[in-house]
Amino acid sequence: MIRKALAILVIMGVGISLTGQNFISENNQWNVRVSFFPLSISTDIFFIDGDSVVNSITYSKLYASYDSLETIKFEGLLREEANIVYYLPEDRDEGILYDFNLETGDTTYVNNFFCSDIEVIIMDVDSVEYFGEKRKRWNVGGCSYWIEGIGSTNGPIHTHYWECLICPDWELICFHESDSLKYIKEGEFSCYTTTVGIDNKNESEDILIVPNPVKSGNSVSLESKSKPEKVAIYNSSGVLVRQINPISEKTINVETGNLVPGLYIIKIYMENEQVNTCKMYVE
Repeated sequence: MIRKALAILVIMGVGISLTGQNFISENNQWNVRVSFFPLSISTDIFFIDGDSVVNSITYSKLYASYDSLETIKFEGLLREEANIVYYLPEDRDEGILYDFNLETGDTTYVNNFFCSDIEVIIMDVDSVEYFGEKRKRWNVGGCSYWIEGIGSTNGPIHTHYWECLICPDWELICFHESDSLKYIKEGEFSCYTTTVGIDNKNESEDILIVPNPVKSGNSVSLESKSKPEKVAIYNSSGVLVRQINPISEKTINVETGNLVPGLYIIKIYMENEQVNTCKMYVE
């Protein structure tokens, strides 16, 4: 009996690991660009903090801020069950926000931040890879997608927003999990629309990239305070373009001849299991 119980626990553990990309988590953060006609642009930051019980059902609280995180606004309640995410706005009844069980040709009706009962037809289902992690992706039409564990490419509660209003325009530009960048919109250089350009300041002060930006074809030096074990370089779509290991020195020279101009995310894996994340721009 003990062996059988252990076997069941192992199987359950494998199942959890295969479906571990949960949409609802206090570790998640969504950065969404809001574009108003004609030239007003801002960044909304969405995150989950705390829970609430309504009619004996436990929900997670969703909040939004505007660039600074100094002003926070409550945006509704979320719960997740059997790969379906439910959304309860302040002024409407609960409805489906995402159904991650759907297959090509299936239809559902969802709530977004603005209105309810919006018809969504799954045009296609495939998978994509961002920063070394494969995620299932649903084409829901209108040049919009759902991404497993991330949500809509228009923003976490913005699926088919154009069914309710025309302006402004919402675009998901970044998704972080536990402060680690897991998604950045292709062609974007920053997770904040108020940020212009790129310099040597990165998420980690233990790593220096020189020069940055770097001219395509030239080499760039990654200077670390301690010897890394591995370096992984991803393009702005989160696709792994180069991996360097083993490493014998604290300073690593990276050739950029086969890197197209644009933003690259560099993950540096240290011997103490710490992972440093840096940004490099190739001109």
